[in-house]
Amino acid sequence: MPTIEISKKDICELIGKKVSTEELGELLSFCKAEIESAEEDVLKIEVADVNRPDLWSTEGLAREIKAKIGKEKGIPKYKISENGKYSVNVDIKLKNIRPLIVCAVVKNLKLNDNAIKQIIQLQEKLCELFGRKRKEAALGIYNFDKIVWPISYKTVTPDGIKFIPLELSEPMTPRQILQRHEKGREYSHLISEFKEYPLLIDSAGNVLSMPPIINSEHTGKVTEKTKNVFIEVTGYDMRFIEPVLNVIVCALAERGGEIEKVTVRPSNIVTPNFSEKRIEVTTEEINSIIGEEIKKEEILKLLGMARFDVVFEKTFNCKYMPYRRDIMDTRDVIEDIAINYGYNKFKIQPLNLATKGKNSDEYKLSRKVANFATGLRAQEIATFTLTSKEKLLKNMRLSLAEKVVEIANPASENYSCLRNRLLPSVMEFLSKNTDSKFPQRIFEIGTCIKIEGKKAQDRLRICFAISDAKTNFTEIRQAAEFLLRQLNVKDIKVIKVQNESLIEGRGGKILADNKEIGFLGEIHPAILENWGLKMPVSAFEIDLSSFQ
Repeated sequence: MPTIEISKKDICELIGKKVSTEELGELLSFCKAEIESAEEDVLKIEVADVNRPDLWSTEGLAREIKAKIGKEKGIPKYKISENGKYSVNVDIKLKNIRPLIVCAVVKNLKLNDNAIKQIIQLQEKLCELFGRKRKEAALGIYNFDKIVWPISYKTVTPDGIKFIPLELSEPMTPRQILQRHEKGREYSHLISEFKEYPLLIDSAGNVLSMPPIINSEHTGKVTEKTKNVFIEVTGYDMRFIEPVLNVIVCALAERGGEIEKVTVRPSNIVTPNFSEKRIEVTTEEINSIIGEEIKKEEILKLLGMARFDVVFEKTFNCKYMPYRRDIMDTRDVIEDIAINYGYNKFKIQPLNLATKGKNSDEYKLSRKVANFATGLRAQEIATFTLTSKEKLLKNMRLSLAEKVVEIANPASENYSCLRNRLLPSVMEFLSKNTDSKFPQRIFEIGTCIKIEGKKAQDRLRICFAISDAKTNFTEIRQAAEFLLRQLNVKDIKVIKVQNESLIEGRGGKILADNKEIGFLGEIHPAILENWGLKMPVSAFEIDLSSFQ
């Protein structure tokens, strides 16, 4: 969850009211945030809602709190100039590199040290978390007064230009930046595969930045003396870059900034776009989900506190700002009503449904099989269901094109998909225990996710592995047949087939009563090398769901 640092003095000034740390903590709870620590003026805040990037700054939290304490209500009102006299020209060469850009200008800012810190912190959070480490959205902020308009968003060859990167004094080419600059090395994978790199440059030939890597020292440094700023966000999908632009622009507007629009050509997209979004919700649905009878007048008040503009005509017609990316349906609106109503006001109701807990059939089967596997002198292990495609497929000599269930927004590449087999998890475990005594006999019983057509199914599987200098096909086959006999399988067959993870001729599929239930064999040497294993490994994996 995002954790940010703010100044207590700064947030009180933005709220327009001096409050104690304890009072502020109570107000922050309405924003799904809490104070982790307080040292003098510095507060460390954890924001529990990862879908509300508009709350990842002092300005965003202050905006919400002002509505909670009655200083404001409904959609915030910002000064926006519609003249659109500024433009950014996009080169068609960017189509297959980093094609989209949205922009804004914010003028008449009064920045101090706290404001600068918040701009930098919000920029980093938006790019790293919401923007998925700059892949989906990279944000640049520039000193507007140093720019000669219009701006060009174009491409440049790796050695086609030199400029001074931010916080440095030596001019560097784009290639040198990717090789030598700290940020260049960190994010080079985003553009290094292309023959030309993205570049923002003004009409006087001054480089603004090389998105999504680094700003230039000339225009990309914002200080307390900066009064006017130019903002751009680049990426591949408007669903990512527009919210990032809206969040940062609104944050600066909370500090008195006046917003001016920018036209992106040749698409003629004008941003920022603050067109309100709309959703309808009924009184009956609200009271049904909340479980309380709340009157229309109070619901209107609670919606205003949640920053909705509302008109009631048989239903509540709610309008909200486009930076709210968390509102998917009416239940999200009702959640805001409940938060502002106060969870402590809800009456405790007895549970009307009595249930008796018992072990599931799947759990009983897994423990039964575990007892049999332990009888084979093996130790049970437990690993994560989440893994990576590299471990699941590449390390096992399988095609990366194989379909697996992938996480849409993974916190880490190491946990980016759900496993569809147990063997990679067992191999990873063995790779971390190469200094332990041999032979090593381990097994895992766990859930795997198998894709069948357009559906994903949970399957209970067991993987049993032996790591030893003398282990072979015969030994692992005997172990598999022992376990299956304990499950009352009489007709057991092993048919030799090609399996990329097994040594050719020393592996096969397992049939129980003429039904394929798994595989067994000796692990291929290339796979052992991928996992850093020096001892041979034999293993079997069986789908236990077949026995339920």
